[in-house]
Amino acid sequence: MPKVNLTDTFVRGSKCVTGDLVEWSDMKERGLSLRVTAAGVKSWTFRYHDLAGNRKRISLGRLDDVSLNEARAAAIAERQKLNSGQDPSTLRKNAKSQATASRLETVEEIGKRYFAEAVHGRHRPNGRPKREITITTTRRYFDKHIVPELGDESVKALTRGRLQTFIDGVADERTPGVARECRVVLQGIFTYAVWQELISANPVQFVSVQRIATRERVLTDAELKSVWDGVEYVADSEKVYVSRPLALAVQIAATTLQRRAEVTGMRKAELDLKAKLWTIPGDRTKNHRTHVVPLSDLAVRLISEAIGLSEESDFVFPSPRKDEGPILPASLSHAFRRVLGESKVTDIRPHDLRRTGATNLTSERIGTPRFIVSKVLNHVSDSGDGAAVTAIYDRNAYLPEKRKALDAWAALLMRIVRS
Repeated sequence: MPKVNLTDTFVRGSKCVTGDLVEWSDMKERGLSLRVTAAGVKSWTFRYHDLAGNRKRISLGRLDDVSLNEARAAAIAERQKLNSGQDPSTLRKNAKSQATASRLETVEEIGKRYFAEAVHGRHRPNGRPKREITITTTRRYFDKHIVPELGDESVKALTRGRLQTFIDGVADERTPGVARECRVVLQGIFTYAVWQELISANPVQFVSVQRIATRERVLTDAELKSVWDGVEYVADSEKVYVSRPLALAVQIAATTLQRRAEVTGMRKAELDLKAKLWTIPGDRTKNHRTHVVPLSDLAVRLISEAIGLSEESDFVFPSPRKDEGPILPASLSHAFRRVLGESKVTDIRPHDLRRTGATNLTSERIGTPRFIVSKVLNHVSDSGDGAAVTAIYDRNAYLPEKRKALDAWAALLMRIVRS
């Protein structure tokens, strides 16, 4: 390695004349060298012996970014580290590892790991895999609200006060409901971070969000007729566009009294229309138990029409935006709101149809026992007089009673909407 008295003129004019990398050692500053590649790229390097006597080299940057004087100053700084017992190469590796760890421990990165593990149930101890629809829904809150505001921040640095300010802001700018969903997502992510020993405590634990009052909205007969007619004849409206499959999804939800996600995610393989049965597997129900829904003649007619519009898809309501997969539950809610926008009915959500049907079932109009209604709705709290484990294995429990109830509800529904 030739030694020269490096000058600005020499540095600018130096070339690789051998066709291979050449390195010029500075006579003035010990350990500093100018490297010139065959392609003409010039950079600074610092060579030294560590405390064990091993030869090492670190880069000080390219000539385009670091001048001769700056390179000499950098060499002096690195030699001072050596004199204090520190290894410049080890220091750089540690700094790089810390920077990488810091980047991987941001809210966005930990959140992505959380959602990836949730698919397999590894997002918490003894967890069960989260449903695809659950992950899709919660991931929207994460991507839309959490990442833009908190994504770049370290999970270790976030405090309860910072998170409370974020949640309050979401409630003010959006709605308390959106804020509550964001808190649920953050709670899951930070619980996962505690489990993975990335943090020692969960700062979300004491973050509060405005309590949402329990809805008790039950539609009157006139409101129910207005909603049904709005959905039935929406295709004739010039002001509102709702596809026929979405209109059918709303009607099927009202007829079967099942949850919107269960309706929109309906698979053809779940249906036995000859036996008038719809078997919803446990991985699609809220309580994770298989639920058998007897289908009334009205439900069979509506589902048959929807199947006729679904073409070759495995789903009764295939998404128009994806090659595989059903429409999202939110699509049903959006369609519902568009229909209501042209009617005189206000403050109604799709879930209110389920509450309305249940209320009518237990009323004097039909007189179904509340326990049977809970079976129709697939509520987990009621297992009858038998053991809870029996309710898990006996999928057809109370099937005749459920069929009688849903047939009676369909008949009443038709009387209401045709009046």
